[in-house]
Amino acid sequence: MFSREERSGGRTPMEITVHKNDLVRELHLVQGIVEKKNSIPILSNVLAEAKGKELRISATDLDVSLRCGCPAEVAGEGAITLAAKKLYEIARSLPEADVRIKVLPDAWASIECERVSFKMAGLPKEDFPSLPEARGKGGTEIPGDVVRELIARTAFAITAEDARYYLAGALMILDKDGVAMVATDGHRLSYAHRQSPLKLAEPQRVLVPRKAIYELARLLEEEETLTFQQVENHLVFAVGGRTLASKMIEGQFPAFEKVIAVAGDKVVDLGREELGTAIRRVSLLSSERSRAVKLTLGSDRLDLAASSPDLGEARESLAAEYKGDSVEIGFNAQYLLDFLGVAGTEAVRMELKDHESQGIFRPQGGAETDYRYVVMPMRL
Repeated sequence: MFSREERSGGRTPMEITVHKNDLVRELHLVQGIVEKKNSIPILSNVLAEAKGKELRISATDLDVSLRCGCPAEVAGEGAITLAAKKLYEIARSLPEADVRIKVLPDAWASIECERVSFKMAGLPKEDFPSLPEARGKGGTEIPGDVVRELIARTAFAITAEDARYYLAGALMILDKDGVAMVATDGHRLSYAHRQSPLKLAEPQRVLVPRKAIYELARLLEEEETLTFQQVENHLVFAVGGRTLASKMIEGQFPAFEKVIAVAGDKVVDLGREELGTAIRRVSLLSSERSRAVKLTLGSDRLDLAASSPDLGEARESLAAEYKGDSVEIGFNAQYLLDFLGVAGTEAVRMELKDHESQGIFRPQGGAETDYRYVVMPMRL
């Protein structure tokens, strides 16, 4: 009988040792990438590759992919795909110690840690899709804190309706002066621009899908810089030693420049926390379907009201330094709270025209970022 190494042509099967915490960290990052519907079994798996002194872990849903890795002692190079969720659950359950992973015949793998052992069924690496990669050392370097802030201030406005695919992401604009991000669901629009000189051959405008936006935000939690490249119809973001790639959205994002430039003549500055607290209070009795709150801006005050035939009504008044004509307008309470949650300043400015026109909200005192939030009114 031949030994296992002789049957494989003398090649040692994949075998690595990696610390439990490193393994858990990287597996946690790919959980949002893997396909949840199980329509294609291999997409529920991660590709684990042992090479050099590293364990590389990759996941994809065919639209968005993530490649990451961690240090490992590699006794034998190789690769296998294993169920992403179950492998993550196993890794989390292990003792705080080194973990030994070894590939067995017929795409099985053993996982051992101190006195604990598992044996998992996998799928051959050949079944795993190839992933887009960055080209050479090109690309645009962008400060991580800039992109983090822009995502936080715009991502919530991305539509959840897949039918309007051209709105199912954020428009990212790069030029020599900085980075801008815009998102809209048709009822509201969030625009943020941050001054940050970039080295660019020419300006770029790309539509980044919603899923890629949120995964990028997760990668940027601790990293200082990212490198961006457009590779054919893919967007590639290198963050630390990890690479996130996504198909770009094909389509025309709505013209937003005129929308954010139209300012109303009724302008008032309000305390962010005070306004948010009042909206949360009165919206307790708003219609659960519409979430509408009525704002009445008049001399030295802003009145807030909400009502529902089944629940009743609520009212609250805030002091405001305003002397102009009065105006009454309705907004979705959650839309306003989304803005107030990320405005980041003590005061915010509200600009209104009339009850049928959009309202524009912006932070007061935030010099680094030009942030404008446009909300369409509701019929009351």
